[in-house]
Amino acid sequence: MIYYITMKLSNQIKLKLYHFPYEQTISFKELRVQMDKEINIDSFRKALHRLHKQGVITINSRGHFTREQKFEAYLFVYGSLKKGFDNHTILKKANYISKAQTIDKFAMYKEENRNYPYIVKNEIIGQSIEGELYQITREDVLKKIDEFEDAPKYFKHENIWIKTRSQKIKATTYVLSNSKSSLNQKPLKCWRENNIKIDMNFDDYYKSILG
Repeated sequence: MIYYITMKLSNQIKLKLYHFPYEQTISFKELRVQMDKEINIDSFRKALHRLHKQGVITINSRGHFTREQKFEAYLFVYGSLKKGFDNHTILKKANYISKAQTIDKFAMYKEENRNYPYIVKNEIIGQSIEGELYQITREDVLKKIDEFEDAPKYFKHENIWIKTRSQKIKATTYVLSNSKSSLNQKPLKCWRENNIKIDMNFDDYYKSILG
């Protein structure tokens, strides 16, 4: 019930936002006076945070936000960012769509002395790679994922066609910047390992990049 109230209120706020220019700082109070006085303040704040996640606004500080231009990107992940894997927390602010696989052929290998994979385009020995599709509605979220993936230094973005059970769609994915191949490994179709052992406090790291 609370979800539907928040969703309905979010849609009402969207209509009010059309009267405000993009990238102008707006106070919650300034918007609140234009809404029904019977609306609960907690519901109002939850609706604003929902719009922040959707990329409609950016909450800059306590009590202030800016209206944003629409941003949307689809991201295909195939390694440690998948559900149930060590680094999935990085996708906390992305929207899961479904399981998916590439239409183009790639060779996937485990990085030497690391517990994550990389892919390179290879039509000869490559195959369709299994993974997951996500929708990202905030540009800053994609930038933080890039930071984690060390893009474009280690990985680079590549727009590829992927397919789910219900559709074919263009999405970006992370391909190794230096197109090397591993001669002593058999190319993988699906990444299944999940036991990263790195001397690093991941809780602190996630907090630092996710905010």
